Amino acid sequence: MKTLHKNFFLIACYTIVLVTTNGIINAQTQSEGNRPEAIDYDYTPKDTSWKALTIREKIGQTMIVLGYYENYNNQFGSIDNMIKKYPVGGVFIPAWSYGNYQPQKDVVKNIQKCMQEYEDASKYPMIITEDFERGVGSVYDGYTDMPVLMSLGAANKPELSQKYGNTTAKEASTLGVNWLLHPVSDLNINPLQNLVVERAVSDDANRAYPLLKAQMQGMKDAGVVPTIKHFPGDGSTMKNQHLITSDNNMSMAEWNSSYGTLFQNLINDGTPCIMVGHIRFPAYQTKRIKGLLPPATLSEELMVGLLKEKMKFNGVIMSDALNMGGCGGYYPNIMETAVECFKAGVDLVLWPELSYMDTVEARINRGEIPMSRLDDAVERIWGVREKFNLLEKKEKLFNEITETEKEEIKNAIKEVAENAVTLVSDNAKEIPLKPETTKKIAIINISHNDMTQQLGDTKQLLEEKGFEVGEIIHNPNLYAWQGRLSEFEQYDKVIVAFENRYLAPIGASMLKDAEAMGIWTANMIPFEKMIAISYSNPYYVNYYLDYASIKINAYSMDNFSQKAVVDALTGAIPFVGTTPVKLDSPIMK
Repeated sequence: MKTLHKNFFLIACYTIVLVTTNGIINAQTQSEGNRPEAIDYDYTPKDTSWKALTIREKIGQTMIVLGYYENYNNQFGSIDNMIKKYPVGGVFIPAWSYGNYQPQKDVVKNIQKCMQEYEDASKYPMIITEDFERGVGSVYDGYTDMPVLMSLGAANKPELSQKYGNTTAKEASTLGVNWLLHPVSDLNINPLQNLVVERAVSDDANRAYPLLKAQMQGMKDAGVVPTIKHFPGDGSTMKNQHLITSDNNMSMAEWNSSYGTLFQNLINDGTPCIMVGHIRFPAYQTKRIKGLLPPATLSEELMVGLLKEKMKFNGVIMSDALNMGGCGGYYPNIMETAVECFKAGVDLVLWPELSYMDTVEARINRGEIPMSRLDDAVERIWGVREKFNLLEKKEKLFNEITETEKEEIKNAIKEVAENAVTLVSDNAKEIPLKPETTKKIAIINISHNDMTQQLGDTKQLLEEKGFEVGEIIHNPNLYAWQGRLSEFEQYDKVIVAFENRYLAPIGASMLKDAEAMGIWTANMIPFEKMIAISYSNPYYVNYYLDYASIKINAYSMDNFSQKAVVDALTGAIPFVGTTPVKLDSPIMK
């Protein structure tokens, strides 16, 4: 990543650590600060039939395996045979496998067929999980193309967050999904964070809390289990836990007034499941592995000492995926990592190998893992199952959405987008744009992946309103365009549209290579012509196009958000979204 400031790393990766006189962090001496008082929310099940499960059935309840179909059919002869040998309690639908099914029009039917076989083979309802943070439409065709979570923060209306959560859950349940691995409850406090960014609702716990609470309620209303993540909270440093162990480097007082407050409030409201991240928390931890403070996924201090005991969380702790660099290297292999993760306090292990069941069974039988650890995990899972009616199989595994409901969903998400789009600045007071005075518009797309096809929505919408829009240009390289810059003189306005969402590309949040060259070229155009629109990272408009005449944050490039941008630019609707994160951080100066 290029240097943004001579003190870049001192500012961006600030570390505040409280130490005792002997230099060792002492969690017990830290002030509890102003975190809300913990309230007992009891998920202890009234149904005690879990006690009669065999040891393998109990271990299976603690496993969410990748729900591959052909692999297991080939290995065991059928899904039924696989479940008989390995009675796992839950599966995750891997989109990278099911999404490639041919013909494409039958992708959803194939998912339903496969999930039905898992359900039929299972003694109890199968826990079917997925990660649809941006809605099912972000993964599969035929579903609603939804704005990202930061749009909820910009709209800042709990009733819209509830509709958003309900919509996501209803659409997910058409695939059999009954346990969703979101909402993201991180706070994007560090603008140079490259994983959280617009996945977060806000950087402010007070703003985020009612919106996350409402989103979870919408999911619960649809009968789907929500999961908040990633404890103890991501977004305070630049680190990406897919690549390396991340950190929450706040002091206890700072954490208690931000992440701690947010998680405690959601726990007090009865959140059923918390995903722990590959994130260490130096202000609280003292115990080390190989001389290093481990991530929460491997830390009994954080999962049991802090989350289960001090914060009185009585629901299910789920690990983040164990194939991530953030939990690698502490133990010899992924199998040992999974076992140690479970021993440290995780109740639901995400994506272990099937042989994990054999290993844990052998170690319990040898007395290496206490039976009480397994019973605690299963009892917690059973309590959530009972609460969400997942102890007895339903007549129908897949939810059906009526035409009336589809229209309600469309209207709800349209409302989210229209309330989210945020006007950062309009220096010359030029909005609303009118084709009579601003006839010709150019569009430059700055992104790692070519998004010119998706931006066709913006082009078409503007043309329908009477504007003339040129061809969309992707990352114009200055060396090729230096002699062509005069081409922009014919345009009244030039829209520079950013779209570099998290994980696309994976790595640094700031622009590199082709997209950096593209913004170089864009900045050769007179500022008064410029309309900066970010359809992803909200910090881009101020950092890369600080002097643009008009700056807008739309947070995601779904078709609802694009329409809301065009409608607001042309005066059909007002700009009502407010910025949910601080855009004037010194890191970005």
